[in-house]
Amino acid sequence: MTQAPTQYQGLRVEEQRTKLFAPHSGGELTFLHPPYGPDIYANVGLAIAKDNLKRPTMAETASLVDAAFNSDDGYSTEIKDIMRQAWLWAFTGTLYVPKEGAFIQDDPETRDGMPFMDRESLEQKLNAKDPSVRFVQFGYPIGEMSPLELAKNPYVVGLAGEEGAEQLARVADKYSDKPYLWSFESVDGNVIRVSALNSGDLDRRLSVGGDLHGDDWVGRAFGVFKKTGEASRAEK
Repeated sequence: MTQAPTQYQGLRVEEQRTKLFAPHSGGELTFLHPPYGPDIYANVGLAIAKDNLKRPTMAETASLVDAAFNSDDGYSTEIKDIMRQAWLWAFTGTLYVPKEGAFIQDDPETRDGMPFMDRESLEQKLNAKDPSVRFVQFGYPIGEMSPLELAKNPYVVGLAGEEGAEQLARVADKYSDKPYLWSFESVDGNVIRVSALNSGDLDRRLSVGGDLHGDDWVGRAFGVFKKTGEASRAEK
């Protein structure tokens, strides 16, 4: 018996998106183009999640940017322009604790527009050796530094991993001025902040932001394709 053709009563749409591939940790990441934003941190993250894509961590964002600076195509130029015009959001949050240091977590839960980072929960994950959580003691340098110093900076390594820190240092070396790390040397009370990258209006140096309030700035981000699932707007 011949099966009758499916009768559609409404519009059937299949969107296809461009895939951007970047080397990462001995493998490859797939980012989906176009980017989300410009918007505040929480809105960009929500839009990415609604499309069943993964929000990029700082380590993943570092791989994307490093790959872009080793290419000369239009997509790479677009990534560089995003960093010049606004912030390139990275979904790695930091909880700064007085007299101690910084708890760093990849893709933390978002509440009221900012990461929700509970110290007790973070300590439990840290003790369980959860790779999504790190801790860095205060005493690391902030502000302007050489690309080599950036690669070795404990906070940057905590934020992006050793590979990511080296990638950011390579990117920083492409600019005329030394890179700049925005973070805290100390805090009076618990402080939660988000992270991002940019090169400023003058496009003269890499700025690594670890002290941003998600509602005070706008930026963009590329969703990461989930290899174990399906992205609703991704090209199959």
